[in-house]
Amino acid sequence: MNRSTSAASAPFAGNASRCTKGFWARLRLVSMLPLLLGACVLLPATISPVHAKEFSMQDNQGQYQRYTPGMKLPDGVFPPMQGYTHEDLIGAAAKRAEAVMKADGIDPTLARESLFALAKYLNEAFEDKLVEYRISKVYQESANDPAERSKLVAQMAESCGAMAIRAATQSLRGSPLLNKDDAFLDRYTASAGDGVHDLIVGLNKPGA
Repeated sequence: MNRSTSAASAPFAGNASRCTKGFWARLRLVSMLPLLLGACVLLPATISPVHAKEFSMQDNQGQYQRYTPGMKLPDGVFPPMQGYTHEDLIGAAAKRAEAVMKADGIDPTLARESLFALAKYLNEAFEDKLVEYRISKVYQESANDPAERSKLVAQMAESCGAMAIRAATQSLRGSPLLNKDDAFLDRYTASAGDGVHDLIVGLNKPGA
């Protein structure tokens, strides 16, 4: 991995690059390596061509449009599903990351600041890729084909898990957490990806 791609400054680049080593096996995301390295624009490519029709959810000022009840959506776009909004995904990532920091005895103030930064970068990444709308679209359009739905949900979970790891890495810019060892940084960034991945892949559980 080229460490210069991880951050704007050399000190951060070194630490941020190290904090991504070794988590791929834990997240089963080996095939998603190009995404972590900066190819998040490839997210739609993980969706079956049947469901890959592009859409926009920006207002006239180019700002992300958060769904509100009764809101008119483009054809083929479904409202975000309860439990799978950006807020839910961020919450899942933050819960895992908070547990890692608590287990390591991180100062509560630093932990809180780190979670704020993590939420900021996750939200930006998710809004950029319309993740909450894509999850709903994939899940509902594949309702009549359980096998296809299972495959698409698994792909979405891996893609968004990788996206969360990248966002967690970016959120460490300038953070005192970078003074921690590589093992901690691995656990911290991987925990965000685990949280997002596991929430989404839960859609494949019976009764979901």
